[in-house]
Amino acid sequence: MSSEKPKRGNRYPYNRLEECRWQPEEVARHMSALTSGPSSSAGSSSAATGHHLLHHGWSSPHVPFLRAKYGANVMQSDDDDDYDENEDESIMLTRDMFGHHLDHPRRRVPMRKRLKFVCKQHLPFVLPVLSALAQQMKEPLIIMLLFSAGISILLGNTTDAISIGIALFIVSLVAAIQEYRSEQALEKLAHLVPHTCTVLRDGRVLDSFPAQELVVGDLIMLATGDRVPADCRVVDSVELRVDESSLTGENHPVDKTGDGLNMVSSPTGTPPPVTQQRNIVFAGTLVNAGRGRAIVVAVGSRTEFGMVAQELSNVTTRKSPLQIKIDELGKRLAFLSSAFIVLIAIWGLVVGRPFLETLTVAVSLAVAAIPEGLPICTTVTLALGVLRMSKRNAIVKKLPVVESLGCATAIASDKTGTLTQNEMTARGAFCLAFPRSRFGFSGVGYSAATGCLMVTKESDGPLAQQPPSSDTRTIQGSSEEYIAVAALFNTACLCNNATVVSDVDSDLVEGHTGGPISGQPTELALLVGAAKANVTDPRPQYHRIQEVPFSSERKRMEVRARPVSGIHCCKAFEIAAEMGSLQSTPTAERRKSSDQSMYFVKGMPESILAECKFFVGPDGSPINLEDDHKAAVYTQSRRMAANGLRVLAMAYGVSLDQLTFAGVVGMEDPPRAGVAESVLQLRQGGVRVMMVTGDSKETALAIARRCGIIGATEGDLLISRPLDGELTLISPSSGQSLDIPPSSDGAFDLQDVELGATMAMSGTDLDSIPASTLSDSIVGVKVFYRVSPRHKLAIVRALQKHGDIVAMTGDGVNDATALKGADIGIAMGKKGTDVAKEAADIVLADDDFRTITMAIAEGKGIFFNIRCFLSFQLSTSFAALAMASIATAMGFPTPLNAMQILWINIIMDGPPAQSLGVEPVDERILNARPRKADDPIVTRALLLRAITSATLIVFLTLKVFSNELDDGSVTRRDTTMTFMTFVNCDLFNAYVCRSAEKCFYEMSIRSNPAFLWAVGGSLLGQLLVIYFPPLQEVFQTEALSLFDMLYIILLSSSVLLLDTLRKKFCGKCFNDGFHPSPLSKKENPSLFVRRRRLGGQGWVPLQAGSSHGPGRGKSIKSSWLNFRRGGGADKKESAMAL
Repeated sequence: MSSEKPKRGNRYPYNRLEECRWQPEEVARHMSALTSGPSSSAGSSSAATGHHLLHHGWSSPHVPFLRAKYGANVMQSDDDDDYDENEDESIMLTRDMFGHHLDHPRRRVPMRKRLKFVCKQHLPFVLPVLSALAQQMKEPLIIMLLFSAGISILLGNTTDAISIGIALFIVSLVAAIQEYRSEQALEKLAHLVPHTCTVLRDGRVLDSFPAQELVVGDLIMLATGDRVPADCRVVDSVELRVDESSLTGENHPVDKTGDGLNMVSSPTGTPPPVTQQRNIVFAGTLVNAGRGRAIVVAVGSRTEFGMVAQELSNVTTRKSPLQIKIDELGKRLAFLSSAFIVLIAIWGLVVGRPFLETLTVAVSLAVAAIPEGLPICTTVTLALGVLRMSKRNAIVKKLPVVESLGCATAIASDKTGTLTQNEMTARGAFCLAFPRSRFGFSGVGYSAATGCLMVTKESDGPLAQQPPSSDTRTIQGSSEEYIAVAALFNTACLCNNATVVSDVDSDLVEGHTGGPISGQPTELALLVGAAKANVTDPRPQYHRIQEVPFSSERKRMEVRARPVSGIHCCKAFEIAAEMGSLQSTPTAERRKSSDQSMYFVKGMPESILAECKFFVGPDGSPINLEDDHKAAVYTQSRRMAANGLRVLAMAYGVSLDQLTFAGVVGMEDPPRAGVAESVLQLRQGGVRVMMVTGDSKETALAIARRCGIIGATEGDLLISRPLDGELTLISPSSGQSLDIPPSSDGAFDLQDVELGATMAMSGTDLDSIPASTLSDSIVGVKVFYRVSPRHKLAIVRALQKHGDIVAMTGDGVNDATALKGADIGIAMGKKGTDVAKEAADIVLADDDFRTITMAIAEGKGIFFNIRCFLSFQLSTSFAALAMASIATAMGFPTPLNAMQILWINIIMDGPPAQSLGVEPVDERILNARPRKADDPIVTRALLLRAITSATLIVFLTLKVFSNELDDGSVTRRDTTMTFMTFVNCDLFNAYVCRSAEKCFYEMSIRSNPAFLWAVGGSLLGQLLVIYFPPLQEVFQTEALSLFDMLYIILLSSSVLLLDTLRKKFCGKCFNDGFHPSPLSKKENPSLFVRRRRLGGQGWVPLQAGSSHGPGRGKSIKSSWLNFRRGGGADKKESAMAL
């Protein structure tokens, strides 16, 4: 009999070959049988049927049993299989609930494993801390000190040996706790982006369901952009394609089907290769296109991904560049400190000090002076900064990204949902059947009860809500415009996957991904707009035959559907279907029209109009679509877009080459509150902000102006081209048009403005520019419109070629390449697909642009904090080494004993140092210029601060020591006064190291509670060392009088005076912290225009004095303009690059 322990996964009764062979209904039937035990009857009511599983999912009472018997969707270590009391309890619970007899007898578990389990459950910190403590005891310096303690025992100095042992235990325990905190912080980072999915349970579709809660047999819904949560058997699909490159290494997506596969079993019994399992989707793979439903067949370690993950569990994570720099710095400091300590020890032996005392002090000094805690402090600072950002909805997945945040010089942000609210509301519509009518919607949000569709004739106003008047009326079923409006909104509903119902038994559940309000904001706005127009959602009356999802390349979505009753829902569709059946001659067309099926299409106006041959007339009949009709649609679309509306066109027809244009709908997605202020802060801090969107130029520019991306911050000239084609320059400060005076020197003309100075560029323009000159051609461009994801990657590479550190936002499947190529990839947490989140470095939990601003400020602040605690640690190390060196060189006795030196090590590497790493971000940090990626950690200013602080600390400490040595012998009082002076100076130094530029009286005491707790704890510990008798014996101290304490405090507070003098009178030499961006000092900084002339690259002002138009008689400040040419300008020459 095998002694191998049974695994929970071994009880799963099916193999992969069987799962691939099954038809969809067989999959459901076999999975339903998993809830039936050997003792249950065939007619047991607890056993779900396959039909029930496919339409209602698992019932909640079955889930604990399935999780206990077949495992949960989590990766388990080997220790978890030794003893899992929760597993036993859950199996007993399900045995009582279902009456099943499970072959799972309770095992006899050794006491050691039971204690280990109890510690994990109730005291989770004990085992890691003890393990880290054991590792600390193996450090070479600690072993040397233990060796010296052993020699002390042999020589009869038991008291010294015990003191060294206790001090070593305290130091090692503090280091172990720090290491545990570091590991805990890093573990929390791994759980910041929990994986979720859409699952059917209890007849309800559950969105954002935790993937780790899945069990075998769960029915999940997959859609474009999702990450597959477990190994699943597909039961039905619509053009489902999955990217399995993370598992197989193949780059092309794989088509998935729900049909059974005719596979031949292997002679060895091995499962079929992953590449041949065309009806299985694997955990960790990404859905590239289409949608489908699948039943979970493997979870946790039984998945293909889980098997690979177990093999990789021992692979260590690479350190960030900053951590590597800190490690190298620590090694250099350790080498230099060791060299000094060796010299000190040799000199001490030369002058006749006892060997054991010299060895003990030298090793203790090495423990204190060598900053072995520097890497741990850095890791903790980075990790805690990341956790702090996660609480503010910026989830950083990788520590190196924190460094890049402080270096970011350019942000290319998506518009919808990031800069805007991502809550679409239909505001206007246009139908060619009534070209002189203006359709406007009242109300906002996703409730149809809040408004209605109104029509106004002969109105030249904006297409938005208009107050009721004699010329404005509400659209009703009897209105003359209703037939055309019904054709428009019926098309919008049929070509739609959103839903506003929660009943999964409703016919609307087809294509539904869960929730009372579920779907894309654009599609939700169309459904609500249809309800406001008194058009009932026609989808329950239609059977969807085919769907071609929206893609950024095609810019449209197509749905083919037929009426279930054979009768269309509106008159226009009936007419189109009848005419289509008469006109179609090919066999395929006759077959299509015989079942009354039609195509319904929505997308960008340019894409839809190009395919249309007719438009719907007032009575629903199709009318030939001429060029002037198309021009009218384009004009109305531009007017809507100029008001910041997103415009979508609708069309229908019996075939894709016989489409009838139904109309356009304009939807509003207003900017988020506070975005304009955030953009202003970033631009003033030297970060260039750009908008990248698929919307039209007019919509993009309208939103960009409202968000402050283009505007007065940099004195930008707004370039307007009305419908008459005349080009106008507008001063943002005055809002007046600028009249350009004639110039005879050829320095500037309007063609230069049109070709080079415009701040918007389309995806088509990007395609026409050679890659070699793209980086120069996009200098000054603030808005990229009508772009596809491949353009995003081109923009990223061009900016990087120009020397920028680029942050790129994205949410779609096709954005993944740009997110991965950017220095900082930022995915949307709410609307973003799992593919985008997987490729990104940061996930915005609230999809808010203001969160990016906060993250950049945090990234800058974290680096400054690292320099602050580095300054503190270096000054303490320098002081300890210098004090020992000077005392030895001058023949003084050792000022501090070994235990006291070890205590100083606790302060240097312990809580006070770490609390400097969590100093709150200064409000002015955002205005600091972006840091260069190759900036050194240790600067000249930092070294000067550390050296001057160390010099004062050494002077004060040795001054006290020399005063106490008047009697010629070293007593406990002498070392206690010296010890207390050094520690007090060090704590005052920690306070001034909180900021590189603020004086001590300018910093808020309460702004960093962690620092207060750390310093308070250090002071309490120091007082215990001085006044608590047992610790007095360990550290060889004695109680000091109140006068002594006041004297030491007054003396050590001179560190505050030194720091004030440095920061007030020598700031240029000692300040390496806050360097404001040039733009942060100017409210309206000038821009420049590059003069185009032969043989020159000069700069000339554009005189904007106006003598015509509305600006006559007013003096307008000289504006400056930068224009682009093929050769391009150097980035440093153009302030517009900011």
